Amino acid sequence: MPELRNCKRCNKVFSYIAGPPLCPACQKEDEKIFEDVSLYIREHPGLPLTVVAKELDISYDKLMKYVREGRLQIRAANGQMINFCEKCGKEIEQGRFCSECEGGISKDLEASKRSLRDKLAASPETKQAQGGGYHFLADVKKK
Repeated sequence: MPELRNCKRCNKVFSYIAGPPLCPACQKEDEKIFEDVSLYIREHPGLPLTVVAKELDISYDKLMKYVREGRLQIRAANGQMINFCEKCGKEIEQGRFCSECEGGISKDLEASKRSLRDKLAASPETKQAQGGGYHFLADVKKK
C-alpha cells in the first residue's frame, strides 16, 4: 500500500511505493539529467568525470552515484572500461579499491582484530572459562 512522503528534493508530498524518495516530477528531471550525461559521455569518450561534471554543471558525486548504481559505464578513449575505487572514487585499473584505500582497509581490520583480541583476553568471563585465555566456539564443541 502506498504511503505519503515528502520528496527529498522539492519537499512536495507524494504517494510513495518504491524506489528513490522523489516525487514523479523530480524523478523525471533526474532521468533527463542522466540521459544528458549518458549522451555526453558517449559523444566524448575518455573524458575524466571531473571534466564531465564541470561541463554539464553536475556534481561529481552524482556522476559517481550513477557509476556505483551500474547505470553509467565509463570508457577510455581506446574503448577500455574505467573502474573507480569504491571508497575514494579514484580511477583504477582493476579490482574494487585503489592501493591506498586497500592498505587503509587492511590496517583498520588489523586494528579491529587486535582490539577484539585484547578485549577478549581482558574479559573476566573469558579468564574464568579458559583459565586466562579466550576460546572459540569450535574449541567448546570439542569438550
